[in-house]
Amino acid sequence: MRNLSIMAVVAVLTLLSTVGIVYAQEDVVNRSALAWGLFYKMMTAAFIVGAIVQGTLVYIIFKFKEKKVKQKAVEESGI
Repeated sequence: MRNLSIMAVVAVLTLLSTVGIVYAQEDVVNRSALAWGLFYKMMTAAFIVGAIVQGTLVYIIFKFKEKKVKQKAVEESGI
């Protein structure tokens, strides 16, 4: 008798949990949309970082470039 009551309780709990899982799926998660959203956020961050790095390199190159390269070459050759 005791085994029967335990099995009945387990059966009822299983049935209730199954029904709860079935009816809880109203809010469907679109993983593809989440993945593309994350992709766009990361690409935005990558473009911003890339623009900052490229701007810094251009600034450094133009700030520290050699001036009067032709004249220095003439002075060094002794002509």
